Amino acid sequence: MILKGSARSGGSDLATHLLNAYDNERVELADIRGTIADDLHGAFAEFEAVASGTKAQKPLYSLSVNPSEPLTREQYIEAVEAIESRLGLTGQPRAMVFHIKDGREHCHVVWSRIDGAEMKAIHMAHDRRKLCDMAVHLAEQYGHELPEGLKAWKQREQFKKDKLEATLAENAQQKKSGITPEQRREDITAAYCEADSASAFRHALEARGYILARGDRRAFAVVDRFGDVHSLSRYLKDVPRKEMRARMKSLDPSSLPSVEQAKEQVSAQQKASAERAREERAAQEETVKRRSAEKRAAMERARAARWLALRQMEQALFLTQQQERMALHAAQQTEASGVVFRMRAKVADLVAGTPALQSVIGHIAGRAGLDPRERHKLENEALDRRHEREKIALEGRKKALDKIDRRERMALERDLKREALAARAAPVRRAAAAPKQDEKVARTDPRLLQEDGLGVAFNDKAQDVRAARGDGETEGEDRPLRKSWDKAQKQDKRPHRTDPQLLEDDALREEFDEAAQARRHNSTDEGEGEDGRSRRKSWKQRAQEKGHRRGRGRGYGMKRGGD
Repeated sequence: MILKGSARSGGSDLATHLLNAYDNERVELADIRGTIADDLHGAFAEFEAVASGTKAQKPLYSLSVNPSEPLTREQYIEAVEAIESRLGLTGQPRAMVFHIKDGREHCHVVWSRIDGAEMKAIHMAHDRRKLCDMAVHLAEQYGHELPEGLKAWKQREQFKKDKLEATLAENAQQKKSGITPEQRREDITAAYCEADSASAFRHALEARGYILARGDRRAFAVVDRFGDVHSLSRYLKDVPRKEMRARMKSLDPSSLPSVEQAKEQVSAQQKASAERAREERAAQEETVKRRSAEKRAAMERARAARWLALRQMEQALFLTQQQERMALHAAQQTEASGVVFRMRAKVADLVAGTPALQSVIGHIAGRAGLDPRERHKLENEALDRRHEREKIALEGRKKALDKIDRRERMALERDLKREALAARAAPVRRAAAAPKQDEKVARTDPRLLQEDGLGVAFNDKAQDVRAARGDGETEGEDRPLRKSWDKAQKQDKRPHRTDPQLLEDDALREEFDEAAQARRHNSTDEGEGEDGRSRRKSWKQRAQEKGHRRGRGRGYGMKRGGD
């Protein structure tokens, strides 16, 4: 049994959350105690109205009771009463709501923390510790198995909880990490051990995503799903080469594809897999759209049913009010047509119009209700006030229903976004869950592919320079290549941009840099050093050549007065 409780405020939002029928399969308002209102929004409004006379900022205490096994309503009430007594909330106004979510029933209980007699908030000291103790006690009482966390709490081993399951950071690192060479060796070795012949070994490798090929420099090679070639003998763990050759002797090398043919097969498989992924993605998008339409329609039907019930209640209320007003008017008219009513009215007018009688018996006539017209006026006013209160209560129900509708729409949009993202990420998750056959992570980022291309180009160019240089050349000739490689690396360190606006900014910046470089190259302020290299002149040299003054307060660029 899991008990989670906390002091909080915001009774209107809490009531809207508890009555949210979209996120729950069933919502039942089981009990409201200690309030005049019979709805959840009104009850929590009364809780907060009482708390406004105190300094309490969190007048509510919300508790969720989530048992590991089903409980009866009597057991729920017994458990809530025990928890209420343990927390010191006995006799406080409360509300109980039952939810059924994902086929499991759980209970929410909300108490008012304000003691109405003393107008003070009940202090909830060490409530988490008390709830843990009550969870252990109730689980043992009802024969439920304790979760690992409560077992650790029961044994007072506070640090054991951190070792029960992996953290989020560890799970994320595990998903991001690629296959290691040792893991690949274990995979190929497992295929070798479970096969009893060379043909069976070949099929076992294909089942794991490998292709057994005829090597160029060796008898057998293994090509993984990324098109990389690996030595078979190297990746067989604890298998002597002599034993491997004896088993593979029955397999004709001419029946195996060459390395290039195996790479073509891998490429064809990748294309077919990409095509299937596109088809699956399109099908998933259609499924998501259909489910979204169904969920929206179901939510609209539920919303229409709620509003229809409220409108019917409103019409019934207005009809009742009209009937009450007509009945009161008819009764008053019948009474007004009687002789006694006219006589009392005339006597009241006589007393009111005669000052002597007014001073003597005016106060007696007022207390005795001599004038029946005054009583009719009071009856009409009382009826109008009651009808106005009923209208205000009905408007409150409308506002609460509007809040529930908004909350359900927000929940629906949240779930639709999650489903869309999950449908988009499904191929990626399947690819990540599939066994990787390469120690390198597959590069799909254009920036990483560009980095690989630059590295290959640099290595090829450097090899050509070294081959053409000979023994008598120095190693300084490949410095421009190294500089160009370093420059490309620095440029490639920038984050990969996909936003069109950012790409346009990059293009403008590169164009500006090229123009500035060309301007510096064609500038007349550049000289030539002794080593034949171009060298930019300092500002002092340029000032001397142009005849400008130097000094404080004169300003750079001012001509001499005598020149």
